[in-house]
Amino acid sequence: MRKLFTLLSGCIIAFSLFAWTGSPVKAADEHDDGCGCHELKPLQGSERNKIVAKLISSEAFKVKKMELKKAGYSWNGAREIEVIIPAEGITMVGVSFTNSKGAVEIFVFINGMFVGNSPGE
Repeated sequence: MRKLFTLLSGCIIAFSLFAWTGSPVKAADEHDDGCGCHELKPLQGSERNKIVAKLISSEAFKVKKMELKKAGYSWNGAREIEVIIPAEGITMVGVSFTNSKGAVEIFVFINGMFVGNSPGE
């Protein structure tokens, strides 16, 4: 009886592996580029506030802010800062500044270091 139960269980498992509809290979989205960037959402709440406070008090931010003020930019304030954690150990912070023509530009800091800017949306 025990051998029969083992044989039946093995057949059910084998059938479910090979004959079951669907496949993990087919399950991948054809249009998925694999970057995972569509899943990124800005942080909210106290965790975001801690990261923003740390950035605002950092020397890298103070130096960049002074450079931008001399170039005619105005800072839009701490509530306009977006924080994203795309992977473990990486923190991206987007700080918005308005240039002299009134256009918003985002200046990006990764792990507290300035890396560049882009036009705001």
